[in-house]
Amino acid sequence: MPAPEGFENVFSGNPLDRLANERRDPDWIAAALAKPATLVLPLHKLGIPVQQRDGALRLAWTPATEIDLSDAPPALLLGERDGDVLFAADVSHLASPPDSGDGYQDLRAAAPALEHQDASIAAQARAFVDWHARNGHCGQCGARTSVHEGGNMRKCGACDAMHFPRTDPVVITVVADDDECLLGRQASWPAGMFSALAGFIEHGESIEDAVRREIREESGIRARDIRYHSSQPWPFPASLMIGCHAAPANKNIEIDDIEMDDVQWFSRAEIQESLSRDPAQITDPSRENAPLGLPGPMAIAHTLITAWARREV
Repeated sequence: MPAPEGFENVFSGNPLDRLANERRDPDWIAAALAKPATLVLPLHKLGIPVQQRDGALRLAWTPATEIDLSDAPPALLLGERDGDVLFAADVSHLASPPDSGDGYQDLRAAAPALEHQDASIAAQARAFVDWHARNGHCGQCGARTSVHEGGNMRKCGACDAMHFPRTDPVVITVVADDDECLLGRQASWPAGMFSALAGFIEHGESIEDAVRREIREESGIRARDIRYHSSQPWPFPASLMIGCHAAPANKNIEIDDIEMDDVQWFSRAEIQESLSRDPAQITDPSRENAPLGLPGPMAIAHTLITAWARREV
C-alpha cells in the first residue's frame, strides 16, 4: 500500500520552481545574480550554513550581491520560491566562508532539526554542488567541461558532449508476513543495529526485478507481492531511495556474508519495542548483546519498518 496522501519523507517535498525555461538563458541568470533580492546558499566543503530562527533550525542564505563569486565555481540555479530566485555556490576555496550565524553543518547531522522544506532544498543543493565538483572533466574524451543552463548541464569544450546531473536509484525493501519482518545489518554498524535490505538498481532492471534480486542475493529469501510505498532523495551523494514492501515466498535465510554481517527475522513485538526505545541506548558500537536498534526517523527505512509495525501496509 502506498504512503498516505500528503506524506513526505525527509528531503522530499522540494517547494522550488526549478525555472526550466529561464535556466537556458545565460543573460537571465547573470541579471538574476546582480539583483540584491537574489539569495545564494554557500556550501563549504559540502557543509550547509544554518541559523536558529523562530525556534527552528533554518538555512542561512546570503544575498547574491554580498558574496564574491568571482573566483568560485559558477553559482548553480536552484529555482524560485515566493518570488525569490535561489542559487547554491561552492565556496570551499574560501578560508572564511560567509557568516551563517550558527556555522556550517553536515547535512546528515543537521537534517533532523532542519525545517522540512529547508532540508529538501539543502538536499538539492548538496547533491548539485557535489556532482559539479566530481565532473570537471568529460567522461567521453577527458577534456574540461563547463557549466551551462544554470548548472543543469556541463558541456565538453573539446567533443561537445553534454553531461547532466545524475541520480542513482536504490531499492530498499521490508520483506514481511503478518508475523515477522526481515532485516539485515552491515559489520560497520553499531551493535544491534538492523535495517531494511537495499541495493542499487542495475542496468536493464525494473524496480521489481531489483527488489527480487537484492533480497535473494543478500538473504536467500524470494520476494513476492512487491508493493511501492514512498521514495526519498538521499544526497549522500545523489541517490533516490525507492521504498517497497514485499512478502516472502520462503523463510530459510542464506546470508551473503560478503555484503551482510547478519540477516534475521524479527517479530512485530520486537520491532514495536525497539521503535519505542530511546535511540541513545543503542549507539555504542562496543556493547555486546545490544538491544535491537533501528534507523532513525530521517531514514526511509524507518518509514517502511514503522508502517509494517503499525499494520499500515
